[in-house]
Amino acid sequence: MRMTQSTLKNRFFLSLFAIAFIYCFFSFPVQSAERPNALQGVDVREALGHQMDFTLQEKELELINERGERVPLRSLMNHQRPTLLTLVYYECPMLCSLVLNGVLESIQKMDWSVGKEFDIMTLSINPKETPELALKKKLNYLKRYDRKTAESGWHFLTGDETAVQSIASQVGFGFRWDPTEKQFIHAAVIFVLTPEGKISRYLYGTSFAPQNLKLALLEASQGKVSPTTLDRILLFCFHFDPTKNSYTLRVWRIIQIVLCIQVLVLFGLLRTLWKRDGKTPKTNPSPPKSS
Repeated sequence: MRMTQSTLKNRFFLSLFAIAFIYCFFSFPVQSAERPNALQGVDVREALGHQMDFTLQEKELELINERGERVPLRSLMNHQRPTLLTLVYYECPMLCSLVLNGVLESIQKMDWSVGKEFDIMTLSINPKETPELALKKKLNYLKRYDRKTAESGWHFLTGDETAVQSIASQVGFGFRWDPTEKQFIHAAVIFVLTPEGKISRYLYGTSFAPQNLKLALLEASQGKVSPTTLDRILLFCFHFDPTKNSYTLRVWRIIQIVLCIQVLVLFGLLRTLWKRDGKTPKTNPSPPKSS
């Protein structure tokens, strides 16, 4: 069966579009996008809307507070206000402090207060860390925050490996110990939970705009769950530069995105032209007039 000229034209442009789209993604250096062996298993698998399980092996999931007391995770949730969960470790040489400092700087500028409108749970992912380290870290941040309600609302916690892994797994927080660098490798992210313990939002990075954090907490207080997390798109364009202690823009990523958008726009225009071409009526020549 012979193909019409219109079919051939459509196939040609579709092939051209496919080649251009592939070129957008693979025409730039991919080395920086490859995941080193040290980062295998280090990721955030979002579980928006997941209800936190407060039990472990049919028993109450317990953590240890800064006073050395074993406390059920259920009791740490206020159930009347949202909770900000941060997974760090207290002897972290760099990234954890950047995350906690970013949280502190943000909540210092908010009119909401920890222990009044929302709570914070800071849990060490290192099961070898002690309540003494947690208490030292808590006193440091309470002094800098300087609001009385935070004493009862900001919990600095430790726990055994099973409990820590359970919580990290539920929120999709992947991390691993690097024996070469002798430190835990993990992402920079905090988690917003509803009063009932559902995951409402993920906030990425080491700095958090106060208005964005307050809005996330407000939505969580109403039991709302974010449908998507656009911040992951930003992480596609940024990478953490340990020499600068900050996130640096990957220019070639931006170029990739711009080129792909241009290709999609071009395809949309061509598709419109094809439709118009298909709808153009063919004019038949008028029969000759008889004399």
